[in-house]
Amino acid sequence: MASQPAGWQVLQERWEIYGFIASYRHLYPIEKKCKVSKVSRNGFYRWYTSGPSKRVLECSLFTDLIKKKFDLSKRRYGSTRIAAQLKRKGYCISRGRVSVIMKANHWFSKHKKKVKVTTDSNHGYVICKNLLNREFNPSRLNAVWVSDITYIPPHQGWL
Repeated sequence: MASQPAGWQVLQERWEIYGFIASYRHLYPIEKKCKVSKVSRNGFYRWYTSGPSKRVLECSLFTDLIKKKFDLSKRRYGSTRIAAQLKRKGYCISRGRVSVIMKANHWFSKHKKKVKVTTDSNHGYVICKNLLNREFNPSRLNAVWVSDITYIPPHQGWL
C-alpha cells in the first residue's frame, strides 16, 4: 500500500470531520475523536450546536430552485439558461455556481441531435415521375408496388 503524504486525511474539510465525529458520538468519546482528528472540542461543539450556515441554507434554496427549473424545461435547460432565468427572478447566482450544483446532483441537460441531411437534390440525374400521385388504395391487386430503404446499423459497424 502506498504511503500518504504528510498531513493527509481522508476527511479534508472541517465540516466533514465534525460530521464524522457527530455520527459516531454514541460509539466513542467525543474528546478522543477530536484529539485523533486534530480538531478542538470547542470548535466541534460550536459547529454541533449552531444551525446550518448561511451558505448551506442558500445552497439548499438554489438546489431546489434549479431542480424546479430543470424539471419544468423537461431536463433540456443547461446551467446558462437556468442561471439567466434565476437572475431575471431576482436571485444573485452565477452560471458557474448553477453548473457546480447541477454536476453535484448529476443533472445533465439533453442535447438536440443534429440532423444529418442525406438528400442531395442538386444533381443531374433523371428524376422519375410520381405515378402513384398519393393514391394509396389501388383498384386491383398488384397494380401498385412500393418499397422503402431502411438503414439498420449493424452492431459491428458498416461493412
